[in-house]
Amino acid sequence: MNLNKSDIKKISEISKIIKQSKTFFIAGHVKPDGDSIGSALAIASVLNRIGKKACVYSVDEIPKFVKFLKGSNKIKKSAGKTDKFDCAIILESVNFLRMGDIITTSQTKKIINIDHHLTYTDFGDVNYIAPSSSSTAELVLNIFEYMKIKPLKREAECLYTGIITDTGRFQQVNTTSNSHIASAKLMECGVDINKVYKEVYEKGSISALKLQGLALYGIKTILNDKVSYILLTKDIFKKTGTSEGDSDGVVNYTLRIDGVMVGCVFKEVDGKTTKVSFRSVRSFDLLKVVREFGGGGHKNAVGCTINAGINEAVKIVANVLKRKLKIK
Repeated sequence: MNLNKSDIKKISEISKIIKQSKTFFIAGHVKPDGDSIGSALAIASVLNRIGKKACVYSVDEIPKFVKFLKGSNKIKKSAGKTDKFDCAIILESVNFLRMGDIITTSQTKKIINIDHHLTYTDFGDVNYIAPSSSSTAELVLNIFEYMKIKPLKREAECLYTGIITDTGRFQQVNTTSNSHIASAKLMECGVDINKVYKEVYEKGSISALKLQGLALYGIKTILNDKVSYILLTKDIFKKTGTSEGDSDGVVNYTLRIDGVMVGCVFKEVDGKTTKVSFRSVRSFDLLKVVREFGGGGHKNAVGCTINAGINEAVKIVANVLKRKLKIK
């Protein structure tokens, strides 16, 4: 570990709460990704292994590509209204409600908040926030190392999945030397990186592949070719027999066009609601864009929801990007 004094203090406090607690509630944000699920499963496995009682919860269905991870079939939708916990560990959620309606704060004695996003709130009794980290999985590994707990192979696979998905296979700008160091340590715990890669990236359905093909065929550029975007309408999902989860990763293609600074994917929810995912080159801060829509994420990878139809949403976003990119 290469941590500052503040992080060490927070990890020490987390360690103390874990040692003093017996029952644990663990959850990440709604619409979970590889990092939130992988980190949660690793924590639950370790806690159960050291004699605690821990369970992972997710209000939404988990992505298909993480279902190979040990313990994923035991994830619960929500806790009972009368269930009580000694500790709730909340992962990469901007606030307690970001998990969805699973439990209330009155159902847990302590709250540990672990996050690596730039937009966050200190809603926990301990808030371990490290925006410089590429993933929550890296932070969880720091906690394990401080507590002198070596991950088993199944736990290391969960954390490695978190790192490779949140760094885009180590290609995104949030990738750091620590991302590779953490991955090397997990490999020493027995992770078969080829196996994890194939499970995560090479086991999609033919329908998802067709969706990707249609998405890429329809890509367009605007604003002097500085911005590219893809429209994923309800008709496209219906035509390919896919769902929103099958479009994960499509946004990463939007920056492959030479000269593009910002790439977007617009997903039609209904006639009045559109979800938008963004990616940008290292020099352009997307947070200053999505804050106008109540969105969040990282400097170069963000998302938001716009209360407008998909075509109107494109116009709204284009106007903001034109201003932020200073295009005349």
